[in-house]
Amino acid sequence: MKKLLLLFVLSLIVISCSDDSDDTYNNPNPNPDSETETETEVGNSVGLRSDATFGEVLTNSEGKTLYFFGKDAKGASNCSGGCADVWPIFFTDDLTLDSGLSASDFGTITREDGEQQTTYKGWPLYLFTNDAATTDINGDNTNNFFVAKPDYSIMITVAQLVGRDSSGGETNLTSEFIAGDEETLYITDEKGNTLYIFINDKKNQNNFTAEDFSNNGVWPIFNTTIGSLPSILSADDFGTIDVFGESQLTYKGWPLYYFGQDQERGDNFGVGFPAAGIWPIINPDTEEAPEPDPNAVRISENTTFGNVMTNAEGMTLYFFGKDAKGTSNCSGGCSGVWPTFFAENLTLDAGLNADDFATITREDGAQQTTYKGWPLYLFANDASSGDINGDNANNFFVAKPDYSLMISVAQLVGRDSDGNETNLTGEYIPGDEETLYVTDDEGNTLYTFIGDKKNQNNFTADDFSNNGVWPIFHTSIEGLPSILDSSDFGTIDVFGESQLTYKGWPLYYFGQDQERGDNYGVGFPAAGVWPIINPDIEEAPEPEDTSSVAATYEVSNNGATAYLFSGNGLTDASNPDFTLKRGETYEFNVNTPGHPFLVKSVQGTGTANTFDDGVTNNGASTGTISFTVPNDAPNTLFYNCEFHGQMTGTITIVD
Repeated sequence: MKKLLLLFVLSLIVISCSDDSDDTYNNPNPNPDSETETETEVGNSVGLRSDATFGEVLTNSEGKTLYFFGKDAKGASNCSGGCADVWPIFFTDDLTLDSGLSASDFGTITREDGEQQTTYKGWPLYLFTNDAATTDINGDNTNNFFVAKPDYSIMITVAQLVGRDSSGGETNLTSEFIAGDEETLYITDEKGNTLYIFINDKKNQNNFTAEDFSNNGVWPIFNTTIGSLPSILSADDFGTIDVFGESQLTYKGWPLYYFGQDQERGDNFGVGFPAAGIWPIINPDTEEAPEPDPNAVRISENTTFGNVMTNAEGMTLYFFGKDAKGTSNCSGGCSGVWPTFFAENLTLDAGLNADDFATITREDGAQQTTYKGWPLYLFANDASSGDINGDNANNFFVAKPDYSLMISVAQLVGRDSDGNETNLTGEYIPGDEETLYVTDDEGNTLYTFIGDKKNQNNFTADDFSNNGVWPIFHTSIEGLPSILDSSDFGTIDVFGESQLTYKGWPLYYFGQDQERGDNYGVGFPAAGVWPIINPDIEEAPEPEDTSSVAATYEVSNNGATAYLFSGNGLTDASNPDFTLKRGETYEFNVNTPGHPFLVKSVQGTGTANTFDDGVTNNGASTGTISFTVPNDAPNTLFYNCEFHGQMTGTITIVD
């Protein structure tokens, strides 16, 4: 027994003094068996063990920890000689697996020394001589070895960089991407395929991939779900961005890519394409990606105005009320105070939609960026980012992305029922004058109807048959120009549809306004029947108390020959005469399209000699005409169609 013990001690001395072919892997406590690890079957030939630090790790049948070597990305072993003494190769010719492992992930390679070695996902497997117990994991992050885990999302490789330029020439490169021989540590996917970054990208911003992914074959975007990582990597450094609907993984803010010409695992040709250093590898020493350049149009939060739009430097942008038609009306001295804004390379903050932006060419030949058709301006008196000194100055308003309504300032051009166009003032009489009024957010004019009452639409038919002429308008009130008060707006129900009101007035479009900025409705069917709205408009009148109406008549027509009256004892009476009492109210519910019903002091066609005292909605062809007979009304009045002389009758006024 003593002789056997002496021989064992002597053998240890001989081994410890023997020459190691690779000093890098000298081990103070080498394993006497430096050949392939022999299996003593205890469990499955490859098992899983749960470790408090590393989670699930791969083991041999005896429970000893298995490792990957970062230099083996190409799938061949680069550990031999002294390295293999410290890191014995692992091989099993009878592969049995613990639950959770798949046989398809395992393979066998023949090493240069003729030995066989088991691989996992292409990575050759090793043991570590300094792991004495089955629970030991002493070799992780030692000489580029890492504990073998089944769920790595990313791996570490150490290899010579071989760049391939755009001409196909290959050059050995250092980690500084200059010609030279040097092994560089870098990150790959779990199967050893090299990952790259693009030097023109910014933090969480892919500046390479085309929207149609037409260049994705050259530099495919990379994504994976981050599970386990080699211990030198931190999960906090990884993230995900959206690239035109696809997900892309980032590292320290850098979007990650493959290189299309890397055909084999371990290839790293991309570091030289199209020239060295444009597409670097990544590793823990990679600096954080630079912050993106400020977008050309940004959103800034302001305590008074909410979200406002600014340029890249944070200077406030503005709309001009005179630009409702989508062309700029600010030139000369105006443009000196309100410089035009133009973004040649339009980039936008989140919350802005590129479809809302466009470019126009101004009369002076300069280009100008528009938002929802409104040209954008800066203000010379805004000295610093965040200043908003130009709102409600000379009809300019701060540009907001969420305006529900806008302000226009323009000449009113009314179009009457004959199609004639006339310039009108804010009082709806012929004349040249710019008038301020409210439009929708895209510059389309909104109107009220003089026959309506407070929160009461008296025009729209219950079948919406006349909605094409005067479509009801509705929107949700969010942002408003500062001269408007949200408390003045409301919503009413019109036969199941919602309609916005302003100061109680139901709001409409005009069907003949075909272009933004058109305001033809102010003249139809005659000037002032359908006014625009602005902050000066009076509150809509309260609805009349129908209990005090002396009589109500339904009015239709028989072609162009007669009005037909029903109600209060009449049934389709043709052009009857009426007797009305002073001080009493009468209602005529008119449905005579093309035949405006007028109360007149002189019988005859046309709009002259209308009697408007006490008459609401005089001249309507649809809707309710209300007539409260004044005490000083003449003894005889008439009703008449504006166009057809046969459609008439006499109204006798009595006390």
